[in-house]
Amino acid sequence: MIRSFLFFILLLCSAPTFGNDLFLNQLDLNKLGTVASFDQGRVKSLDSLAASVMKRITGARTPTGTSNLAEMLDLAFRSEAWSDRPTIYVKNKLVRAELASAMAGSNASSQAQVTLIETGLVARRHLETTQASAILDRLSRDLMRTARPVEEIRGALSWSRPKVLRSLFTVVAPPNGGFEARWFTLDDLTMGGMTAPIFAGIDSEVRRKSIGHWEAFTSAWSAGDAATVNASAEALSALLPQVNPDPEIYPSLARLSWESWYFRNGNLTLFWLAYGFALAPLLMAVVFRWRGVMRLGLAMFTLAVLLHTFSVGLRWWVSGRWPNSNMFEAVTTAAWFGAFFALLFEMFLPRSPVRGIVALGGAGTGMVALMCAHFMPLSLDPTISNMMPVLHDVWLYIHTNVIIFSYALIFMASVTAGIYLLWRVAIRVRGQTKGAVLHAGGGGTSMMLAGRSRSLGEVMDGATMILVELSFILLWAGIVMGAIWADHSWGRPWGWDPKEVFALNTFLVFAVLVHVRWSVRDKGLWTALLAVVGCAVMLFNWVVINFTIAGLHSYA
Repeated sequence: MIRSFLFFILLLCSAPTFGNDLFLNQLDLNKLGTVASFDQGRVKSLDSLAASVMKRITGARTPTGTSNLAEMLDLAFRSEAWSDRPTIYVKNKLVRAELASAMAGSNASSQAQVTLIETGLVARRHLETTQASAILDRLSRDLMRTARPVEEIRGALSWSRPKVLRSLFTVVAPPNGGFEARWFTLDDLTMGGMTAPIFAGIDSEVRRKSIGHWEAFTSAWSAGDAATVNASAEALSALLPQVNPDPEIYPSLARLSWESWYFRNGNLTLFWLAYGFALAPLLMAVVFRWRGVMRLGLAMFTLAVLLHTFSVGLRWWVSGRWPNSNMFEAVTTAAWFGAFFALLFEMFLPRSPVRGIVALGGAGTGMVALMCAHFMPLSLDPTISNMMPVLHDVWLYIHTNVIIFSYALIFMASVTAGIYLLWRVAIRVRGQTKGAVLHAGGGGTSMMLAGRSRSLGEVMDGATMILVELSFILLWAGIVMGAIWADHSWGRPWGWDPKEVFALNTFLVFAVLVHVRWSVRDKGLWTALLAVVGCAVMLFNWVVINFTIAGLHSYA
């Protein structure tokens, strides 16, 4: 059983590779990956730049199984090695099928067609045939279904061109001027030579050595000379920070190194495993009331929260802002809010009747959120980018954090509600409903005051109500704060934007839940059902509205 579980985890976390490239496997680009580059208004590490660029070309996959930086540079300097390698990612399955049919009529192998259908990756040359071009032209006219996927394919083809990739290698800091001054590529430096006035501010020895090592680097890469590439890469990583060492222009080595490490390790989304391992003992402890297992589960949950805290804190430090300005950050930070709240709850109320249940909800929330971030990196883009101008407001840190915290609590409530519904089904199948206490008396917080032992149904219902009551208050406060921010930014507090409407819908579901509980006979069942429905409405608002319907909140 354990071996099967570990095999399943390894299968999930692995990605297919296409060809074992000996040259790429011999490269050591760790130091070069920590060099600063300028991209889309932000100074970032080369590893960070490569991750964002290659995502546009190969999707979430690394066709050679090496680093994003190695593949980006290989496409730039040794593009012939990629002529038959599946490189361009095709996300839409309808487009995959159409292109596979075109490949069947050409000289493409059956394996290339299967690779396209199963992984979405296709060699560039298969997209540049007359048949493929005709299909892409036809599909681009279907505005509802395939126009955007075709646009992404053409964008990937453009991004993968060597000339374009070399132009992105902006690693030469402006020798004169401030943050707004232009950054240059090493090709610019080489073409300018030793006499270009624009590079006069660079120390002549640094300039001479940089040009020499860059020429050696590009020549060796084209020739497949890994030893020379590694030596030149190490030399360049030491020289480039000397162009303009001003800390206002060039970030510290520590920040760049941590940013590179963060992206090389998948944005630390594999921490979902820590939450997953904590779920089993927490669930057993809640159901069977085993104290030793409860302590083990809480210890594992604490470790998971600490790892998640490290991940959020590292992204905060690297980006220079609180991580809540895009979907990746909103989802992972919301889950952290919920998990951290659960940890504090368990720490300060260790003898409560719902001990372990809030942590169980927090572990489930953290695991699902980080799994989504790990397995759907194209939808939840982990790229660190600058905030949109409209978000540069103190209300971002008030309204947004309150809203996403309420969403985390709503999801946690759905976890406890789901367990409660399973318990109801179990006792009904066993014929144990007669005489069973099916709900907690009073509100969720009232059961915290009484010290008597509780049935599993009471405990699960009480935990659901505690989370629902807290999320209801926070959601109401978040909507009001959003109206204040909207009036401040857009000149009106309410505009029936799709996201505003469905945030209100979520609030109304929980308003109904809070009041219906007092008027129905089966309070536990209706509370659990409405908690699950409320979570579904919240997820519809957060997922469907964000990704399919354009609105003023499309960036959040």
